[in-house]
Amino acid sequence: MENQTKICLVGVSNFARSHHKCIRQMEREKLAELSCVVIRHPEKYPEDVKRYREEGMRIYDSYEDMLASEQGRVELVCLPTAIPDHSHQTIQALEAGYNVLVEKPPAPTIQELDAMIQAEASNPGFCAVGFQNQSQNTVRELKRQIGLGRLGKIRSVRVKAAWIRTDSYYHRNEWAGRFEINGRYVLDGPTGNALAHYLFNALYWSEPTWGEAAIPAEVTAEIYTAHLIQGEDTAGLRVMTEGRTEITYLVTLAAEREYHPITYIEGDRGAAQWKMGADAVIWSDESGQGEVILNDGQSEHDEVFRNAIKYLRGEAQELNCPLRMTRPYVLALNGAYESAGGREQIPDPYVRRYEAGGEMHTELKGINSAINECFRQRALYSEMGLEWARPSQPFRLKDYQEFNL
Repeated sequence: MENQTKICLVGVSNFARSHHKCIRQMEREKLAELSCVVIRHPEKYPEDVKRYREEGMRIYDSYEDMLASEQGRVELVCLPTAIPDHSHQTIQALEAGYNVLVEKPPAPTIQELDAMIQAEASNPGFCAVGFQNQSQNTVRELKRQIGLGRLGKIRSVRVKAAWIRTDSYYHRNEWAGRFEINGRYVLDGPTGNALAHYLFNALYWSEPTWGEAAIPAEVTAEIYTAHLIQGEDTAGLRVMTEGRTEITYLVTLAAEREYHPITYIEGDRGAAQWKMGADAVIWSDESGQGEVILNDGQSEHDEVFRNAIKYLRGEAQELNCPLRMTRPYVLALNGAYESAGGREQIPDPYVRRYEAGGEMHTELKGINSAINECFRQRALYSEMGLEWARPSQPFRLKDYQEFNL
């Protein structure tokens, strides 16, 4: 196993289990070896501790101890950790000489992200971000076609998604559904976490240059919650990029019925549609025929790790999602909260709470049809006259450097 990339996984619960699964796949491909793990509270995870000890794995209960002890052995530190920990843990690892794969979102605020970017620039290691869609063949091929001018100038991108999240989703850890915790920003919600991929995709496709995402110039946003949580569960954003592409982003985690994200891209020479887990389709004005980009069915989660490992080994020329490419997303996220001024609690008459399957559900009445109509008209909720919706003002992001709401 001498030629395999040595990995440290930080954490064992929640999304760390997804990282663990991907690392094990990399082991089967003879690309990597899980060399050590960090379990801050080993008493809470006796089965995991037992399994790792049986494998002869080094186990640390301190992240700092691991960084000090594993220099020269571990090459890649994987951070599927709490959102408010991403920035300082990434910086610590980079400054200690490691490479990093941090889960999305890379950071909740632009000042934290900029500190991460500076740490990467000042140290020999790299930081990849777990926006896994950028490792999916349909997403990347659609980006290539946009770069080749197949759709012409991208005029608008529309995103809609309706997911259901029960109370247990918000009880899975201490920061879930939080705006902040212990004085540190979290901004957890569909825009800041669960559906963040699809806002980032919209920015990615709005910019024709390979390896870049469009920079947001202005954001108008409405941010709400139907759940009894501190953070958001429903959002509507209008983002105008510096290149004058208009992005409409409409999402909820309090849906009546669930459907996966759909993105529709319009250019002055054609259009395209992308659906999560499906084929993508391009319609070109030149032919009028739909051209299908087949989903290859490969795991984009695995490819995030495969790409980072091959980049580290010099076998890949680029990271699919480098840290710097995510800056426009964090700008848009912060601009959304600045525009909305925080989140608005949906009044009780518009919310249905009920138990089903042993889970407590929260449903925003009529949200599915509201999202569909807003998507059709490129409108925000207040612009459709919804009684629970409140209009907001555009927020300009020129020279924006600090989120402090």
